[in-house]
Amino acid sequence: MRRRKICVLAMALVSSLLLTACGSKEYLKDIKAEKYVTLGNYMGLEAVVEKMEVPDGAVESFIEDSFLASRAERVPVSGRPVQDGDTVNIDFTGYQDGVAFEGGTGENFELTIGSGQFIDGFESGLIGAEEGEQVSLDLSFPDPYSRNPDLSGAPVVFEVTVNSISENKLPELTDELVVQLGAEGYNVGGCQTAAELREWVNGLYEQSAQSTYDNEVETALASAVMDNSTFKKVPEEMVERFTKSIENTMNARAASVGMTLAQYMQEYQNLDEAGFRAAFQENGERMAKQYIMYQAIADREGLAPTEEEIAGEISALMEVYGYASEEELRKSVDMEAFREDMMRKKVVAFLIENGNIHENRG
Repeated sequence: MRRRKICVLAMALVSSLLLTACGSKEYLKDIKAEKYVTLGNYMGLEAVVEKMEVPDGAVESFIEDSFLASRAERVPVSGRPVQDGDTVNIDFTGYQDGVAFEGGTGENFELTIGSGQFIDGFESGLIGAEEGEQVSLDLSFPDPYSRNPDLSGAPVVFEVTVNSISENKLPELTDELVVQLGAEGYNVGGCQTAAELREWVNGLYEQSAQSTYDNEVETALASAVMDNSTFKKVPEEMVERFTKSIENTMNARAASVGMTLAQYMQEYQNLDEAGFRAAFQENGERMAKQYIMYQAIADREGLAPTEEEIAGEISALMEVYGYASEEELRKSVDMEAFREDMMRKKVVAFLIENGNIHENRG
């Protein structure tokens, strides 16, 4: 199945706890939506989206990576060349213009082929090499290369000697191992058997596929409504709130991989600070317009969340995230943004109910 990266606007709850100043237009409650948007047609909209399914082999790969890899037994290999997934012990030296460069040398380095530890072409270039063979790899560093900017785009040659080859033998997933994993603190979803664990993991993938599909549908419908509507300049305070939310989200992603925001955006989005600041601002303005548009539809169609619906959602969140009390949840969540997001969900459900969604299965 064709897989693609899906770019959607962040729809997470805003975590900021800033107080709204008198006269501020930071939240939807502070404005009259129809003053900022003239709605076009939003009924019977067509949307073509890709039906997301669990990729073949995804469940077994997840189980191997998450539960079995740490228990793998490394077994020496002889009589065959290096294959993808093997672990090789190597000596290597990198040369730029015939001179060994700093940080480009290693001895008895254990490298798993396919792990992505080295630049593109290094690991794949060792596939097919025999034990004891010396391999010369003509490569280039990526541009930019944040770990060592001096090497960005530089052509280099790595001389690599394959000292040994080994492969990882994974243990069999048995009922006994599943119970043991749970006892050791692994999250196995309360499963007691191998069959239950596979079913649980498959369910996680199905949830992820459904979430991606739902985001695709919302993005398609929201874009169609926005294209049919006209907007006046939206309040700067609201744009700033959404922009800050996006920045907080990206900061959290950067921290999760041990990077600063600037490093993360350069590495994964190829944007310098001026570039990603402009992108945050642009997306923040689009999010503000989109929520104002949703509010205008909600006002027209009577789709504001009721207090009963809000109370039910709060109870569900308390159970899912383990809040000890509603007071504790309210202290950690921007409740006004929470209400806005509930409104968004009701409007999207309305658009879907009154739209024509077609699935593209590739």
